[in-house]
Amino acid sequence: MTPTSSALMRHTVALAAMSAGVEVAARATPKAGWALADLETLLVVTFLLTSLLVVPVAVAGSVAGSRVRGWVLDRPYGLVWGVLVGMHLSINYRFEYVLNEYLRDPKVFVGVPVAFALGFLPMFFADRVLRRVRPVSLLGVAALGAIVGFVRVQPSPHTGGPGPNVVIISLDTTRMDRLGPYGHAINTPTLDRLAREGVTFDQAIAAAPITEPSHLAMLTGIAPYRSGIVANGTVLGDRPALIWRALAARGYRTAGFVSGFPLHGKYDWGQGVDVWDDDFGRVAGLQSLSLIKAWNQIAIKEHALRERPADLTLSRAIPWIKANEGGPFFALVHFYDVHGPYDSHGQLGPPPTDGTPLNLPFYWPAVDRRVTDVTWLEEAYDKEIEYVDAAVGEVVAALGPNLDNTILVVTADHGESFTEHGYLFDHGDNLYDPSLRVPLILRYPAAATAGVRVGCQVGGVDLVPTVLGLLGIDDGVQRDGRSLVPTLKDGTCDSEPVYSSTVAGRMVEVPPVAHSRRLPEEKIIFYSDKDPEYFDLSNDPGELTSLQSGAERDALDQLVHALQSGGTIVGASQDSQTLQMLKALGYLEEKKP
Repeated sequence: MTPTSSALMRHTVALAAMSAGVEVAARATPKAGWALADLETLLVVTFLLTSLLVVPVAVAGSVAGSRVRGWVLDRPYGLVWGVLVGMHLSINYRFEYVLNEYLRDPKVFVGVPVAFALGFLPMFFADRVLRRVRPVSLLGVAALGAIVGFVRVQPSPHTGGPGPNVVIISLDTTRMDRLGPYGHAINTPTLDRLAREGVTFDQAIAAAPITEPSHLAMLTGIAPYRSGIVANGTVLGDRPALIWRALAARGYRTAGFVSGFPLHGKYDWGQGVDVWDDDFGRVAGLQSLSLIKAWNQIAIKEHALRERPADLTLSRAIPWIKANEGGPFFALVHFYDVHGPYDSHGQLGPPPTDGTPLNLPFYWPAVDRRVTDVTWLEEAYDKEIEYVDAAVGEVVAALGPNLDNTILVVTADHGESFTEHGYLFDHGDNLYDPSLRVPLILRYPAAATAGVRVGCQVGGVDLVPTVLGLLGIDDGVQRDGRSLVPTLKDGTCDSEPVYSSTVAGRMVEVPPVAHSRRLPEEKIIFYSDKDPEYFDLSNDPGELTSLQSGAERDALDQLVHALQSGGTIVGASQDSQTLQMLKALGYLEEKKP
């Protein structure tokens, strides 16, 4: 290699290092919760990936330039610069400005190449400058980027004072009746312990059978019919009622560690929180890098990871909890493992496939759709719960001596239908009890009597008013839920109606929305696209027979009027990546030919 070629290679490698430093500095944010080791890994990975891209360009340019004259080939330094800058411009244009557009849209298939070409505009100038700049200067910029990145990920000074911590653990897709504290024969020692040491609610009803609207109701105390959020993939907009906003205003450190795509920060879930960890990759921050985003377009059907197992979520949550043990802090820890299809973590043998396959949801992989035995699937579901129970145990262990000074809540966003009403291991498009009855356990020795069972009906919207009531905080926000603080002492309370909503699993501009009004003795379900249902739960707990008397219809009309006047129902955002992920998770129906 000639000295000129050697110099070009040195500059190219230094440019790759500079690009890595600048990108990591740009991506770094306190909200990501990255540690120093994460930054070091990202710098190395970004440098290697960028080198794999630009070094071959430099080699080809050097070889070709020695044989063929031309405006581009005579400027190999500028060529490398153009490829490097064009790559970042085109990828960032795709993922920052036209993320919600399909590939067939001219803004994508024309805009992306144009953005890439723009990187070559300063090619002549860049080539002249780079010939005069020493590689060590470029490495200095890389080092400066690393320093800036380290500074940017540092949390702001803690201004909190004394007060109990708050930890909410959300178990996605978890039926109440499959847990040990609710009588099921299963190995859930952590949940059993928390029930013995805390208060267990026997009739907790979710606000939606879908992850995003149910979590929003749990974390704001506002029902979906009033918040307007009834579908996954919906951008939340400003939500001042989120519980961590009230806590942050009182000096709490706040964080969320989520495991499923519906709670991703792209839908505004990270607003007002110190750390929102929604990075589902094994290497923290890797999914934010430009080249990884581009690779995901090719390698992953949904173009991005859509979930992560409990062990990975714990690897991010537990260090944060321990680092903030001085408190007070708030942490949401969300586990997605119980959501189908079931992994079972190697605890069961191969599924039975002899006979007629079950009509499992379309989003289950083909290998799982060959299963023929409902009992095997129920056992696999239970194994997922046992795995998650162990994960909850690790959170409890991480709290250590702070456990008794922590308001610890374990609940679920919704349940799962096994075979009820013809839904096989699915949820989202019905408002029957298997999808709405969820566990709710609260442990806080200072205000909750150990071992108390609460028999009255409560809702997910009651969670925030109860926690804020325990803390003596009034943030002035009007909420639909009620404080259950008095109930925590002796378990006595009155049942109040719980309103739940769903979009029936369909993603259209104006989705058909269903609402239900439930009391322990009765439930009314109104559908915008079919006849309503009324169930006498006292005599028909399985919701098998719908009654249609005039009195029920009058009550239903009043309900519908109340719901329709309470808020504007909106559908999910129509971006292609969201739609593909929703299909993969079963929240969006496949269109039949």
